[in-house]
Amino acid sequence: MIRRQYPAWARRRRRSAPDDATMERLASAMISADGATIRAVLHPEVVLTIDSGGLVSTASTPLEGHSAAASALRELMTSGTSVEMASINSTPGFTLTRDETVVAAVTAEMRSGQLSSVWVVCNPDKLRHWNRR
Repeated sequence: MIRRQYPAWARRRRRSAPDDATMERLASAMISADGATIRAVLHPEVVLTIDSGGLVSTASTPLEGHSAAASALRELMTSGTSVEMASINSTPGFTLTRDETVVAAVTAEMRSGQLSSVWVVCNPDKLRHWNRR
């Protein structure tokens, strides 16, 4: 039997990848604007990075701490935003959609059962492949 050897970055990514249930819990909390649940899912020392590419108005990042991160994540959920679970870079995540256009892709890493790093890509140039029709 041949075992495939993944590169070091891929092995690290798989070990720290969030589980589906945690990402679904974060998505549900964002939909309901439940700040307490969002903070509960996030590690107290979480780092939130929002990649807007300077093309979208967002909070300046990186944001550190679960209170600041939870507030910024709640702000992403404007009127008419829906959430769809997705595989992002082979790890569980979700997309935010407005008017049938993906406006953000969210993924994370876990530490001690909570999300320790969260990445939100809002840069339209990086979301092109999500919006092909």
